[in-house]
Amino acid sequence: MNHTTSKLNLGIITIATGRYYDEFIPTLKDSIDQYFDASQFQVQFYCFTDILQVRGDIIRIPIAHLAWPFSTLMRFYWIQQHLDSLLKNDFLLYMDADMKVVQAMPREIFLHDLIAVQHPGYLRASPAFEVDRQESSYLAPQLRKTYYQGCFWGGNTQSFGQLIQSLAAQVEQDLKKAAIPIWHDESYLNFYMATRNCHSLPPTYAWPQGDDFAGNQPYVLHLEKSHNQIRQIDGEFLNTQSILSADANLQLELYKKLYLISHEKCQRLEARLVQKNYWWHKLREYLAFYKKKFK
Repeated sequence: MNHTTSKLNLGIITIATGRYYDEFIPTLKDSIDQYFDASQFQVQFYCFTDILQVRGDIIRIPIAHLAWPFSTLMRFYWIQQHLDSLLKNDFLLYMDADMKVVQAMPREIFLHDLIAVQHPGYLRASPAFEVDRQESSYLAPQLRKTYYQGCFWGGNTQSFGQLIQSLAAQVEQDLKKAAIPIWHDESYLNFYMATRNCHSLPPTYAWPQGDDFAGNQPYVLHLEKSHNQIRQIDGEFLNTQSILSADANLQLELYKKLYLISHEKCQRLEARLVQKNYWWHKLREYLAFYKKKFK
């Protein structure tokens, strides 16, 4: 394909199960239709969803709704199952469902092998790389450069396929060992991109809705949402009596909620540890890395 004269066949992938579909997909799809020039792009919009009826201009790929965090952790696996049809495009772009395009994107960004967006939440704070050396997505200190947000990334046919195959296999192996990294799919993405030639996009490609633009007009807004409501988490007190119940399903639901609460607590503690004790934490990381390396 001649990139300078022909339309770019662009496949845009998103995942929206449960309440996410009705809440966000119409906005995302309408914004893509508005800001992607039909003379430059031939866009195919793929939505992995459990919703049975979708708009005619959306390619529906059926998946089950999973409890958080598996609804986001399994994205590489789901995409892998449909790689053959997805890779018919020239370039594939993953976007979270809760995003909205607000300005036409330069065509040139889709001519790179891999792209990802710098996380706007860590412009003035220590990035949230996986720091547990027991995790497969652990990054040694010297590899911690640009921290990417898991909401906007993509690549050309070859590079995208390699990324999906590699990370789907890594997630599968980790789950067999009951291992889940601190920031789920985003930890895996940063682990992969750290050793690849990835074109870094500025945070304006995933700018938080409501935050000051600081003079930089965003290309994409990351929309505000109530995490508990959209993730379909029960905000009421836990039914602790289910611990003693003979009903295995009730026990399982309680364990899922307890896992989510404890994991999010770990995320908060990790952020406090790294950001409030940054230089001490970094020194310990280097010492631990080289101690292990030269054993």
